[in-house]
Amino acid sequence: MDKSFLGWILLLGLGFPLFGILLGEAASRLERQQHPLAVALHQVREYVLPPLAVILVMRQLLSVAGKDSWARFVETLTWVAVIVAGISLINALLTTKKQPIKWQIHVPNLFFQVARGVVIFAIGYHILNGVWSINFTGLGSSVGVASAVIALALQDTLSNLVSGLLLLAAKPFKTGDWIELDGKQGRVIEQNWWSVTMKNPAMTFNVPNGVLSKASIINYGQKGIWKSIYASFSYDDSPSEVISALNTLTEGIDLIEAKDPALVSSYEDFSITYKLSYKVVPEKDWIVSAELKFRLYYITKRYGFTMPYPIQVQYDIDTQKGIPSRIPQVVENRQQELVTYLRSLPYFLTLNDNQIEKLAHRARFKAYGQGELIIQEGKEDEGIYIIFKGTGQAYLKDEQGNRKIVDDLELNEVFGEMAIFPGEVSPVTAIANEDVEVVVIPAKEITEAIESNNKFASEILQYIEERKKMVRLAKGIKEDVHPLNNKNGRRVQVRR
Repeated sequence: MDKSFLGWILLLGLGFPLFGILLGEAASRLERQQHPLAVALHQVREYVLPPLAVILVMRQLLSVAGKDSWARFVETLTWVAVIVAGISLINALLTTKKQPIKWQIHVPNLFFQVARGVVIFAIGYHILNGVWSINFTGLGSSVGVASAVIALALQDTLSNLVSGLLLLAAKPFKTGDWIELDGKQGRVIEQNWWSVTMKNPAMTFNVPNGVLSKASIINYGQKGIWKSIYASFSYDDSPSEVISALNTLTEGIDLIEAKDPALVSSYEDFSITYKLSYKVVPEKDWIVSAELKFRLYYITKRYGFTMPYPIQVQYDIDTQKGIPSRIPQVVENRQQELVTYLRSLPYFLTLNDNQIEKLAHRARFKAYGQGELIIQEGKEDEGIYIIFKGTGQAYLKDEQGNRKIVDDLELNEVFGEMAIFPGEVSPVTAIANEDVEVVVIPAKEITEAIESNNKFASEILQYIEERKKMVRLAKGIKEDVHPLNNKNGRRVQVRR
């Protein structure tokens, strides 16, 4: 018996079954791991090996000629099975997903589709030309004319296809990048042979590859991008004060990843324009931008800044005394309102009229919008705060960053007591639950009142001890204490 004949018998009788068993075992293990390669191995075992074994038996053992119709038919089935298994193998090894699993290679969607097309075209050409001996030479001229007509009719489609391949080679961006082109911004979510699909908070849209290849592309990457907000204030407002106030605008907004200090952007005819830059994920910028504009109103009101806008105002000026160098501004005088309010509070019952008026002279009103931070944990307090209008909440954060509520801040509630201790920082954060107006009394004035009035000092120190107990309880530090009443006559409540 011929050795080669015996070798083919051993290969077909032992090799193929053994190889099939190995493929089946490997496919089963991968299937338990939910790996997509299991599908490709199953298809090789079930679709490719049987017709391949048949064609080898026909050619090597039965000596059936390659041009025999049955041999060609079986070989065609074999190559079709190879196409099916090959596409499954590409699907398993290549992926367009952002987070590929083990053994997978992340590629753009266009490359993924081209790879599948090449497999189908190459094997299809071999079946027609190699297996069935179809000669395409005679069709050359006809195909050439037809190709020219088709190319003319599909020039836009072909342009998009070629542009897509060029973009794939140049790689100016990849899936997941935030890009800008022709005034439009969006995140790339898919790239195929015809277009790139982009998405922003407002819409999802497609940009043809032909248009994309001619556009100027700015790639911001996959992380946060820098955005800016501008605000204009009067020349009467000190730039140092405005910049200091604007730097507090972003406090407490967790969506902001980083920020730059506010700065003067330009000097206009009637105002100074300031710029505040911050870093944020593009999809969240509309939320942050709206919040900053919302807070800008309260900062303007809180610090008494002036935002110039076109308006006609009539001023009564005695020209015989000369034209003033500065246009007079209308200043709201709330001094008497402050005196009356402070006298009504139980906290200040032990102070005489002179002391009350002195505190009122130095105190001022400040406005905060919902969600704004009034004081911050870990930072020094500006003075003693009193809720004049609205409600707030005092809280601290534990080691995991979770909020622990210390107290609900209601009307006439006092907080910021650590301001009277130089160098001490606030143990809590106070946030506005709604539109809030507070009275802020500078720490220096409170300290002087404490030093000049022992009863007032005793009241303040007792309140500070109450607040410390509330903070300790919020932190989970247990102690045997009895609930005390605050100066509003209500019991102190601590929430866990």
